[in-house]
Amino acid sequence: MKKMASHVDLPVPTQPLYPPPVTINQLKAIYNIKVNGKLPKLPSAFVIYRYAYRQQLIADNNLPLERKFSCMASNSYKRESVHVKTVYENLSLLLRSVR
Repeated sequence: MKKMASHVDLPVPTQPLYPPPVTINQLKAIYNIKVNGKLPKLPSAFVIYRYAYRQQLIADNNLPLERKFSCMASNSYKRESVHVKTVYENLSLLLRSVR
């Protein structure tokens, strides 16, 4: 039987993800690069949150395996307040409006 990792074993970012540590200019630089002649799909609020979460774990030198990271980011986003989620949603909408 496989032993499940406890939440204590999973790394968490040392800095809070609010206010978002990513700027609209950083997102524009990432999402305005054409791939095969096409611009990529613009990110949702969760994708922006996940990017910020990943960048903070990289800065902390504490990035887990991808399969663990995806679950961690999803669980963390679910626990965020409506206010924090709204800020990331607004960032996503702002990115859509400036493209």
